[in-house]
Amino acid sequence: MDEKPDKETIKLIKSYLKFLGNHIAIEKSILFGSRARGDYFITSDIDLIVVSSDFKSMKFVDRILFMSRYWKSLMNLEVLGYTPEEFERKKNELGIVKQAVKEGIRIK
Repeated sequence: MDEKPDKETIKLIKSYLKFLGNHIAIEKSILFGSRARGDYFITSDIDLIVVSSDFKSMKFVDRILFMSRYWKSLMNLEVLGYTPEEFERKKNELGIVKQAVKEGIRIK
């Protein structure tokens, strides 16, 4: 296991977010899970939350499909999309968003 997020993973995520930002207005993004904690393996996926007001008109599953379409790396990506209102509400509830805020690394 590695001890911290590696620079290549952060670089890959920033590049992805820059490209994704051509299609939606990204207000916030958080890397979380093993890649943020630093206890990942080479085969570990990348867990990412993206917050955008542009998600208001999309169903939750459609947001995931939309964002996954732009991922071009061989590394697995688990990406979740929330509106700012959903994110603010969920960060105070038990669940993945609260955990991401606690342990995650803000990328944007």
